[in-house]
Amino acid sequence: MAITKTYLVCPLNWGLGHASRLIPIINQLLNDKQNIILCGDGNALTFLCREFPELEFIRLKDLSIKFSPSQGVFNLIKIIPQLIYQVFYEHKAINRIIQKHQVEIIISDNRYGLWNKKVHSIFITHQLMVKLPKPFGPFENLVHKIIKRIIQNYNECWIPDYKDKNNNLSGDLSHKYLVNNNTKFIEPLSRFSLVGEKKTIIKNYDIVAVISGPEPSRSYFEEILYNTLYNSKYETLIIQGKPNKHECVVINNITKVSSLDSTEIKAHLLTTKLIITRSGYSSLMDLSSINKKALLIPTPGQTEQEYLAAYHAKSHYTCSQYKFDLNIINQIIPKA
Repeated sequence: MAITKTYLVCPLNWGLGHASRLIPIINQLLNDKQNIILCGDGNALTFLCREFPELEFIRLKDLSIKFSPSQGVFNLIKIIPQLIYQVFYEHKAINRIIQKHQVEIIISDNRYGLWNKKVHSIFITHQLMVKLPKPFGPFENLVHKIIKRIIQNYNECWIPDYKDKNNNLSGDLSHKYLVNNNTKFIEPLSRFSLVGEKKTIIKNYDIVAVISGPEPSRSYFEEILYNTLYNSKYETLIIQGKPNKHECVVINNITKVSSLDSTEIKAHLLTTKLIITRSGYSSLMDLSSINKKALLIPTPGQTEQEYLAAYHAKSHYTCSQYKFDLNIINQIIPKA
């Protein structure tokens, strides 16, 4: 019989991907009768609390990042000092949390300061190196070494991908450089892996768009989708990625919902003619889990997504946000 321990599970609040991919891990821990405390901030924490309303949660302040497509490389430059401060803030805060809640194991998804030598600390990431904008390309190896050094503070580093260098989802992000001795590949994680197929849904849609990510890029992407698809022949569902709201609006051929649970999202993705989503890594793991092809539109200026879209161009449709229009949709969706 497994010994019950107290786990603190904390994702980065950058869209919903870091939170959604923790669902199978949390489900496994619950099956093993472990005690779990959710931790985080913003939509990421709200999302996990909606998925697991029975669990205790702690709010731990995260970076409040505004990612504007028009600012390009300055998005990265302006968050570096914030990120450094955040690491020190988290590392100090975790000491108080451990003492107050008797935490024995920490699982941190891309929150770099959540390690402590008194407990077993686990770091989850698919990004051991950062794809920097072209002018800063020569510094990628240096940034990788910094990330690698920080991860050495953890007892374990879990990479949600396949170990095979020729058959994986993350490409250079996890496979370009040698990993630490404390690092292991645990294969992809998807919120759909333990979700059964919902047998009945109210309506099938021609297009299902799943939106997430930091503002104002998220809202701008939603606006582009709406303006392009409004009054077209395609019945469209836009899942806005707003777990803190419970809204559904129908305007002509477009239905907007703030959020849906994993079972509903999976059902809609399996029945739609076309999925449109950002090329975030968690989205790619979800698509791989249900074996579905999508139109990937990377967030402009977010180099990780731009790289992943190009890396998966043979298995998915890809398109720049600036070139997205109805003609592209018409070319993908077969005529009746």
